[in-house]
Amino acid sequence: MPYVDVDSKICRPNEVKEIKEGDIILVYPATLNVNGKIVTFPPLSLISEECTNEIKNLSWVEGIIVNQEIFHNVTFLKCENHIEGEIEILEPTLLTAFTFKHMIGGKIKGYTSQLIKGIPLLKVNNQPIISIDKGKVSVGLCFLDKRDILVRLLGYSIFFYINPSLSI
Repeated sequence: MPYVDVDSKICRPNEVKEIKEGDIILVYPATLNVNGKIVTFPPLSLISEECTNEIKNLSWVEGIIVNQEIFHNVTFLKCENHIEGEIEILEPTLLTAFTFKHMIGGKIKGYTSQLIKGIPLLKVNNQPIISIDKGKVSVGLCFLDKRDILVRLLGYSIFFYINPSLSI
């Protein structure tokens, strides 16, 4: 459970432009004093210097700190096959997956990879789009537009459930 300092900045998931080492991805909602108002931010929100909303008091959040271990253990596969359908969340404890599904609209039109191995966490039309295997996350979903940042936020956030020590 990392803490965020006064004057840290936060973005809602749809405001995120990039994810860098040291940023924090929320995995549970956080109610914060932002710009003098009490605001609740959903999972997949990002605490980063690139954001514009200023946090006005020291706060504890439930999230994962992005670092080299995450970059090394979350793989974004090349997407080649068109896919369309309803997102099926196979692991009900992945709160960030529910946020992702809601933000995407439940049904997707995108591209997927046939190379996903391991235990599926999310599927579309019985095709795994995110899985875990031996402590690594494989993400095989691409939109080829600004929604790909949401896919990255989701992929990195799943590592929280594999290695919660990164939330310290």
